[in-house]
Amino acid sequence: MKATFLGTGCAMVLKRYNTCFLLEQDDNKLLVDAGGGNEILVRLDKLGVPVTAIGGMFVTHSHSDHILGTPWVIRAVGTAMAEQGYTGTFTVAACAETLNHVRTICEMILGKKMTRYFDKQILFREVTDGEKLNLAGFDIQAFDIGSKKMKQFGFQLDLPDGQQVCFAGDEPVKPSTEKYARDAKWLFSEAYCLYADRDTYQPYERSHVTSLDVGTIARDMNVRNLLIYHTEDYGPERRELMTREAGSVFSGNIRVPEDMETVEL
Repeated sequence: MKATFLGTGCAMVLKRYNTCFLLEQDDNKLLVDAGGGNEILVRLDKLGVPVTAIGGMFVTHSHSDHILGTPWVIRAVGTAMAEQGYTGTFTVAACAETLNHVRTICEMILGKKMTRYFDKQILFREVTDGEKLNLAGFDIQAFDIGSKKMKQFGFQLDLPDGQQVCFAGDEPVKPSTEKYARDAKWLFSEAYCLYADRDTYQPYERSHVTSLDVGTIARDMNVRNLLIYHTEDYGPERRELMTREAGSVFSGNIRVPEDMETVEL
């Protein structure tokens, strides 16, 4: 199984795309979030992955840098159905609030040429806290991350070796969600900035944390591998600086991927 990060930045980045990634195992492909616009289609094209090869997507929440790429993905899928005779299905999974937002936006801006496939081939799947489901061939357990800003979900993913990935969304692991992160093979976690830059970027006021904090969380959760994303727009030194800072408190493997980088899980 592998994850290719189509974007790794937070909402207002200019040097990177917003955080979203593609999970792949054999012929199964699952998109997690879609960033803030049709750049998602450019990224998938560069990766050589047509939307018809993707079985579905998991949308974490309704912030613009996560949801506004979804209508473009759905439009591309609908176009393939309408113009290319694509007969497969595409499942959009999210909590009730986010799912309603996705569907409302699509119904507002996409014509009947696309929306006529809703609930037939383009399926909208509500997920609830703690629910286990198979999505696009992947066994996941969805969970409410406990955000105070907006309803947001992450998930725990079962790997072929029987171990787990905890994808915590774009806020850090909290006491209410520690059970999904503890002893995980991989913890996917945001780190908004370096601890030294906390006064500049104000991560705590935005419900985010620093790479030092994430290293501490990974250590306390006894995870083996830490993957950091959803960062501020640092330059090429980002990977080295964040790895060094998280590594000052966490002795496991640390990955800070760049856009379009693939990580073997």
